[in-house]
Amino acid sequence: MNKEIGGYFGLELNMQYDYFTDGIGLNCARNCLRYIIRVYNIKEIYVPFYTCPVVWQAIKKEHCNIKFYHIDKYFMPVEEFPDDAYILYTNYFGICAKNVKILAGKYKNLVVDNAQAFYMPQYGIASFNSLRKFFGVPDGAILSCDKKLDEKFQIDESYDRALHLLKRIDVNAHFGYQDFCENENKLNDEPIKFISNLTKSIFNSIDINKVKQKRLENFQFLSDALSKNNEMKIVLDENDVPLVYPYMTTKENLRKKLINNKIYVATYWNPQPETMPESLFQRYIIPLPIDQRYSKVDMQRILEVIDE
Repeated sequence: MNKEIGGYFGLELNMQYDYFTDGIGLNCARNCLRYIIRVYNIKEIYVPFYTCPVVWQAIKKEHCNIKFYHIDKYFMPVEEFPDDAYILYTNYFGICAKNVKILAGKYKNLVVDNAQAFYMPQYGIASFNSLRKFFGVPDGAILSCDKKLDEKFQIDESYDRALHLLKRIDVNAHFGYQDFCENENKLNDEPIKFISNLTKSIFNSIDINKVKQKRLENFQFLSDALSKNNEMKIVLDENDVPLVYPYMTTKENLRKKLINNKIYVATYWNPQPETMPESLFQRYIIPLPIDQRYSKVDMQRILEVIDE
């Protein structure tokens, strides 16, 4: 009876899918981790040094003790953990499904950070992803968890965090970059909330299977050309759908060269916790874009810039 009828139109989306039947839609990945800490009453958790800083910042907000661990060149932990320990493992670049499966079979309290691996199914007691790392949405994440909290959360509102999405369509990425950064900063202070109606509607309008296929095609195109020079040897598992093509190279100034040619590549991650020195991954991995917005023509342009 309270439904509004008439008036101006809103953004029209087809919303033909429903991707939230099996998981819990929350406002961001970091808050999925806070949810997990609460629901399992985790007092201490092992976390890799090499991971996004918002991860350990979120853990600290829950007053949970952190024990950092190192990983080897295959992204596997270099140490053994106590049998009953809670362990957070990062599914790096969406290419570590094999590692996830090994660790899940070994440790009963594994939590998997799939922020870079949207398509990875749940292994361990809980896992979570990040929608905006794979799709054009302002925020959002899906939590897969064996337990649920009794707490009541608000539904988030994302309309004031969508300006960068609109600017990129209407103008360009550079014009909307400051809005993107402001959006990221806003999420730092957000409490745990359910996913917004806006993000949910946009996401439920996306053919994620088509996105998956395009990512795999673009990844393979770059891999065919660069694998012989890539110091990271990558063999995908059936559950791997990469975020990027991680090109590990000691080529000087390649990152800067790509950016100057409007091929935007990130650095994962800054800052590192405590006094952790810059890792080889952080310094030498150049994450090349492979997502659904791009064709083989775009991939060829990336290769041409690298080969110049």
